Amino acid sequence: MKKILLTVFAICVSVLSFANITLNGTEYTIDTLSMYPAGPGTTYYELRFLRASDAKGRMDAFLLAVDTRNPYVHVEQALGTGKIIGTERPSNMAIRSTTENKIFFAGSNGDFFVTQGDVGLPVSTTIVNKEYAHTPVANRTARRLGAIDADGRGITAVQHSISMKLVLADTTLNIAHANYNRLENELVLYNHLNGTTTATNAYGTEVQIQLLEGEEWNTTGVMKAKVVKVEQQVGSMPLSAEYAVLSGHGTMATELNKLNVGDELTLDFQIKFDGQLVNIAQAIGSDNYNQILLNGEIVKDGYWNELHPRTGFGTSYTRDTVYMLVVDGRGVSAGCNTKVLGEMLQHYGAYNAVNWDGGGSSCIYVRSLGAMNNGSDGYERACGNGMFAVASVPETDNTIATIAPYQPIYSLPRYGVALPKFLGYNKYGILIDTDVQGVILSCAPELGEVLEDGRFLASGEKGGVLYAHLGDIATQLEVRLMTSAPIAIRLDSVLCDATHPYEIEVQGTVNNATIDLLPAALTWTSLHPEVATVDEAGTVVGVANGSTLVVGELGDFRDTILVHVEIPTGNEMLWDDFRITDNWKLKGSSSFNPTLSVPEDAAAPVNLLFTYKSTRSPYVQFEHKAPIYSRPDTIRIPMTTDAKFSKVYATIRANNALQGLNITIEPNGASEFVLDVPVEKYFGTDVAIWPLHFELVKMFLDTKTEAGEHYVTLPGIYQIYGEKSGVSTGAENAVSTTEPTKFIENGQLFIRRNGQTYTVLGTLK
Repeated sequence: MKKILLTVFAICVSVLSFANITLNGTEYTIDTLSMYPAGPGTTYYELRFLRASDAKGRMDAFLLAVDTRNPYVHVEQALGTGKIIGTERPSNMAIRSTTENKIFFAGSNGDFFVTQGDVGLPVSTTIVNKEYAHTPVANRTARRLGAIDADGRGITAVQHSISMKLVLADTTLNIAHANYNRLENELVLYNHLNGTTTATNAYGTEVQIQLLEGEEWNTTGVMKAKVVKVEQQVGSMPLSAEYAVLSGHGTMATELNKLNVGDELTLDFQIKFDGQLVNIAQAIGSDNYNQILLNGEIVKDGYWNELHPRTGFGTSYTRDTVYMLVVDGRGVSAGCNTKVLGEMLQHYGAYNAVNWDGGGSSCIYVRSLGAMNNGSDGYERACGNGMFAVASVPETDNTIATIAPYQPIYSLPRYGVALPKFLGYNKYGILIDTDVQGVILSCAPELGEVLEDGRFLASGEKGGVLYAHLGDIATQLEVRLMTSAPIAIRLDSVLCDATHPYEIEVQGTVNNATIDLLPAALTWTSLHPEVATVDEAGTVVGVANGSTLVVGELGDFRDTILVHVEIPTGNEMLWDDFRITDNWKLKGSSSFNPTLSVPEDAAAPVNLLFTYKSTRSPYVQFEHKAPIYSRPDTIRIPMTTDAKFSKVYATIRANNALQGLNITIEPNGASEFVLDVPVEKYFGTDVAIWPLHFELVKMFLDTKTEAGEHYVTLPGIYQIYGEKSGVSTGAENAVSTTEPTKFIENGQLFIRRNGQTYTVLGTLK
């Protein structure tokens, strides 16, 4: 890859805009990489914060902004596996919770959760759809809350308090908490968010209750209910969305024993946020530090001052807009402290904000696209709960009504090219197609032109509007023409032949963003056209074996690429026949002692000999790290054996990769098989993969193989040109017409294959 860029054009590639922001006293530039609707009333942003002084402080952020005034969207919590104990990936929570008319289309992870014992139990107060899911007394007031009130608007709390009372004819009882463990002399309210039963022991009384007709659950309010069932000394009473359970132990059980089926009772609930009585529909807990953004003011001290991946929840001044923000960390993205998290949320419109669970739990999800950030675990972690933007729609509709570009603003240098990608939405704003095909671009001549392959070329002299049409559906993008930027030929060198033309890739770069420039805009020269030619479009074709420099020029810009040409001599070429044994490093399980046996007959193949003994994961392998000649479509390794192999893989490394790729087949005990490596299938079409490097073949023996001397006949490793074959495995790979046999005469091992007898050098022990 290029290490030095020659500055001619300064460009911002495929970005929406640049803005400046001060985070914890340091200046950053915000590079908005993407911005598009994730669903009704909801905008998704992919952001990159770049430190002006150096690149080490880069932070990658992912933001959802939900306008709760949109009639088709509301914000709702989902619990991992649908109950308070258990974990689930946020994407799975959304998929499981989605129904035909209720679509969980975007969201984030939520509260900190228990990681040992009752794994997944949220640490703080948890409210789902106006029902208390978990109200831990010890953490009730210490932890901040991010919430949605009964009107669907966002709200946060520095402190909160909860009161739940059971009002009977002759007494009023305090309900200790909702769900989870019932302790001595406690009265606990259980509902379906606890699971399928109360999971209590038999030392108490449980009363199944049902709200009266017209009543609904609220976190603040008076609710009337009737007794449906009373059980003493049983425990684990069933739960459902229709019925809740009052469970009492000791003195509370004595009070519940006074109830009978059909009795009416009253539930009086209250929750206060910072002293104010509220009715909360959804609530998720925060940390024990100071609130990161309170009434428009950023926290000045008492915040979590460590760099980690973060998840934040915020609300606007009017509480109509809800924000969910994730900042990646522990990798290319540095992570941030919670003060910076609050400053980011404030920049995008939050007035109040709290910090939710971060680290490997941090996740932003968008339906049809999955987890959008790069979790520090390397995969999406299962969490205890999450908050989601949810669309309520009257019907399933798979007809595209509107389209939108992933990026509504492109900044390009002159001769820069772009192929915008479009999203498709139905009439309710639900994302139903993540890559809409058939979109036609058009523009004014002074802006540029649309190439035959559908790409836009900024060949004009000023910016303007790029129009996009899908039939009668239209949208547009803004193109900003930049005057300067660093550009370079992408690769230092390339391997070519006569049948794979290569269009030289010219790119521009700024702030870690790259874009293609049209090669035809440059003037090209091959210093040795007898080795490789280059045309006006910058397309290189190999002519004869050798190397040459190809030079590209545009104004004051000049750069070169070294072109190596290797021309195959036929459709099939032998890369190696194993006869130079010093090239090969042999390995095997203990006491296998693999060796290469080279017959005197030049037409006879080499044999790999080994002694099989029962051992754990028995294997033999042959290794030779060297480049493959030219650019074959397939690498083919045929083998014949009297052993039984369960798995065989070849390790081949692309030139632009640090590690090799294992291509595996399962011979299933076949005596002859072929290990084919179709290059395009496994390595793609990027010219940077060439030359491929062969590393090794490793063969695992089936334990059904008999102990003793065995062989693998190796005709050679072949390069196939002009063929794009698929991987074949097992019996279908057999190429022999006659079962190979071995026999011994005068202490000498012979192999008979297809009517021919080959001598294996060396005397058997």
